Amino acid sequence: MRFTLRENEWYACEFIGDEFNEDKCSYSPIRVDKIKPLKSGKREYILSFYHANYPEGVRDKKYKLRTIERGETFLMAKSIEHSPPRFLQIYDIDEGWLKRHFNYIELNGIDCKEWLNRNA
Repeated sequence: MRFTLRENEWYACEFIGDEFNEDKCSYSPIRVDKIKPLKSGKREYILSFYHANYPEGVRDKKYKLRTIERGETFLMAKSIEHSPPRFLQIYDIDEGWLKRHFNYIELNGIDCKEWLNRNA
């Protein structure tokens, strides 16, 4: 069984690249809006997603990605269009991840995906 992205679902995403501070990562909940395979035979696709940890008004993103690896619990991809290189590690989101990276968020007993649907 390999990790598979589903449209209209929330995920934890680590954006990895030289342009990010400290640990070279930026963290964000993302909601996958659309996945369009490019049928190139190179594991390439367009990922349209909502980038919750980005400024309001510019949160709808489209990246052309190439899958590097798919494990049971994660997907690692490289953006084909970014320079310097940008990588994405995507996996299931949960309350613990959300609190680690966004400790100011108060879920108040609400499931983290439901909270994101209401507030992101």
